[in-house]
Amino acid sequence: MKSFAKLLALPMVAALLTAQTTPDIKVEPVPSPDVLRSEAFVAAQYALISGAAAAVDRVTARFAAGSGQLAVLEQERDKKLAELEAVDRQFSALIERGSAVPEEERRALTQRRATIRDEVTAIEAKIQKDFPQYFDLTRPKALDIAQVQKLLNADEAMLMILVSDDATYTWAITREKSTWSRSEAMKSAALADKVNLLRASMEVDGARGSGRQPPPSAQPDAVAPGAKVFDRKLSYEIYKELIAPVEDVLAGKQVLLTNVTGPLTSLPLALLVTAPPEGADTDRSAVATSPWLIDRYALAELPSVSSLRALRCLLIANPRDAHPGCDTRATATAATQARGGVALAAYGAPTLLGQYSAATGRSVTPDLAGKMYNGKLADTEKLRALAYLPQAKAELESLGKTFGARADVVLGDAATETAVKGSKSIPAARFVVFSTHGLLATEVGDNAEPGLVFTPPKTATPLDDGLLTASEVAELKLTADLVALSACNTAAGDGKAGAEGLSGLARAFFFAGARSLLVSHWAVSDAATSILMQTTFDNIQQGDVAGRARALQSAMQTVRNQGAGQFVNPKYWAAFTLVGEPGK
Repeated sequence: MKSFAKLLALPMVAALLTAQTTPDIKVEPVPSPDVLRSEAFVAAQYALISGAAAAVDRVTARFAAGSGQLAVLEQERDKKLAELEAVDRQFSALIERGSAVPEEERRALTQRRATIRDEVTAIEAKIQKDFPQYFDLTRPKALDIAQVQKLLNADEAMLMILVSDDATYTWAITREKSTWSRSEAMKSAALADKVNLLRASMEVDGARGSGRQPPPSAQPDAVAPGAKVFDRKLSYEIYKELIAPVEDVLAGKQVLLTNVTGPLTSLPLALLVTAPPEGADTDRSAVATSPWLIDRYALAELPSVSSLRALRCLLIANPRDAHPGCDTRATATAATQARGGVALAAYGAPTLLGQYSAATGRSVTPDLAGKMYNGKLADTEKLRALAYLPQAKAELESLGKTFGARADVVLGDAATETAVKGSKSIPAARFVVFSTHGLLATEVGDNAEPGLVFTPPKTATPLDDGLLTASEVAELKLTADLVALSACNTAAGDGKAGAEGLSGLARAFFFAGARSLLVSHWAVSDAATSILMQTTFDNIQQGDVAGRARALQSAMQTVRNQGAGQFVNPKYWAAFTLVGEPGK
């Protein structure tokens, strides 16, 4: 993100944010700080929308390259827009010709232009009818502070952090008040260095799908030779600079909705330390007593500030369930598909052939990064060579027992891409869980989509090549309150402005209708993830924890306290982030 101050269209807002005054120059009366703060908040959102435009364009292009209904509509719309652009060029030529243009030619071109505009409008109306959340998530409109305040609950606060080349700007908003802060110490380059250092300490043995299982006698939090140690002091510095200055406004709130940019998109805020750390970072007992941000707030990340309106006014099973802060026009377009009797739809633990090698301590699966496609379809043999996931099978079976007769659990040979696309339980389920390999776009090939791996067919077809891609996910019909992607790297952000991340695989689930997602930021511990997932859903199912954000918050604390505290390091418990609606 370039200098935010340069992007602001309002000089008075820029002056407010940079705390500059020019007393010798007579100016018009300055609006109140509240007005200027809200104007800056809106300007920041438009800056973010501009920064993410390339990512949104890539998603739209991938839809157009597909073959589903949404892709067909997008192709038709793009074709008509190209025709409209050509007609506009002809109009420019007419203007240059002036009075030499025959009236009949002018009238015909005007009629042609109107006809094309009507056709574009009809296509967009069709998209809006069949995919009501699509335009709202791909073309978000900025919300001012007052609009955000109406959409917040009494126990919630919003934190928006804009990372820029010149500084990082933080806004904190509750229903009652708002504030902002600016940190030059955490400008983009400096913050990226700190985030990269923290991320470098997140590698774990026993990562899901790696086949690298530590021997029973090993200490899960032992530091291997050459491994990086999580730097709690560095974590605290980020908290102190970006969040501590606005915490007076956050005081007393239990749920914190966040929207972050740049390097912070690859760092879960849950692992920020909220007080100067004591003891050594290699001392398990010292780490265990650290105060973490997740202990102070239940956290939920928003794809954008405006997505709060989409999630609470549009992506709802019944318009009557819309948030009181929604306007009537928004709630009138809400989805009305009712759920059936299925509470949980869980698919995963696909049949794969990758094996564990005792000699190397790793899976014998070869390095297939960037080589997962054979033409336009995924290479089924390379997918089949990925490591089998025994803990994924145990995890889904355990979740099936939690939900009993109201669960549809599909495993092994039956867990195919065809089964997912043709499932009757997935569209109706309140909770959807996929426990499998998650492949980043960089792992499957150039200009390819991220996706989830299922049991590959013998022969790849457009319907089933074993890889459920982002554009295929977007065409699923969901009414799920929560979709959990129990796999590695499913958040997929690379920390760059306008990069993929939630605009890829995770965002596709919002297109499909999900109200919240549970996604991971790195290669997760198989053992710790199984505990985290089971505990999260136990909390939700038993009603002991009100809301998905609090359920995850409690589950993270459970993982940290497991046994003798072998999972106290945040690399075990902090990988997963709740994205979207935090509520029940």
